[in-house]
Amino acid sequence: MARSNTLQYMILGLLTRTPMTGYDIKQTFDKEKAEFWTAPFSQIYPELNRMLKTNLISLLEIPEENSRKKTYQITTNGQKFFKEWLLQPLAPNVLEISNDDFILRLHFLGKEHKDTLNQLLNLRCRTLKVEIAQLELELAEVVHHPEQLGRELIIEKELSNKKIDVKLWNKEITRDQH
Repeated sequence: MARSNTLQYMILGLLTRTPMTGYDIKQTFDKEKAEFWTAPFSQIYPELNRMLKTNLISLLEIPEENSRKKTYQITTNGQKFFKEWLLQPLAPNVLEISNDDFILRLHFLGKEHKDTLNQLLNLRCRTLKVEIAQLELELAEVVHHPEQLGRELIIEKELSNKKIDVKLWNKEITRDQH
């Protein structure tokens, strides 16, 4: 389930591409983000209303047969707000980044933001290395308990996934350095 800030940034990011109805936002969200988050209409529409009130988005007047259909567009204020969040520098004292924040920012960063992308990837690698170390400690305990084989397999799967992520992110970081 998407958190409010996550949902706000997701909607703003989608609206940087093109104006959309709430239905379009839900469809795009499900198509592009279903692997990471879900957001039902019961979360999307209240968030759209809140964002309208704070002038991050506005309604686009489109003369159509269906007058109940609302099309939303990002405002200049919303574009500025979204870009500031997307490109905010990662402070040196920040030691880890949540997976939600990482995936969301990663999704909207383009090649023109390579420095920010590399900062983000480096921070995520540091976070993953800590998580890998914790999982390895947990695994060392579990292997001595045959009755916890299922848990052992889950830990091994998580370890494998996190190690693959570190390898992929490091490959991207060093891509332009050769």
